[in-house]
Amino acid sequence: MSGNLFIYYEEGNPQAVVAPDVFMVMGADGRPTNDYLTPPLQGLELIAGKYERLPAWERSGGELALTSAVLGLELRLSDRGLRFHDPRAGRDLSNLAETDDERQRAERGRSRDRQRAEQERQRAEQERQRAEQERQRAEQAESRLAREAAARRAQARVAELEALLKRAESG
Repeated sequence: MSGNLFIYYEEGNPQAVVAPDVFMVMGADGRPTNDYLTPPLQGLELIAGKYERLPAWERSGGELALTSAVLGLELRLSDRGLRFHDPRAGRDLSNLAETDDERQRAERGRSRDRQRAEQERQRAEQERQRAEQERQRAEQAESRLAREAAARRAQARVAELEALLKRAESG
């Protein structure tokens, strides 16, 4: 991260220039040399049309810090680099790599949740199919029992009629 530098965005055109307050170059070597700033962490605040230096202080472990009332954050410089700290939440804000890691972890979690939901759906479908097969087997068994009972009644009636016929012939 840097600031107060001209950025020429069109080669050979000195008019194509911007000077942002802060910018970040992704993928650049992370070598904060601190060779021209004393202290190495400095900030300014615009007060009544004039920039005033924000007071920096040293925290435990040699970490430098300053507070930005505008951002509601502390800027902290340590061997881990420049970090933004939210004093209300009591934690550092995630940097880009950590945010990507968190995003990937969250996506893996969502993917696992989707897989679990799909497995649950498949288990429920299998259970539904098993229940349907059991229902069909029960219907088939009831139908078979009803046919067997009807066959027994028919046989009993035939036997009854044969007995009547024998009596009638012998009588």
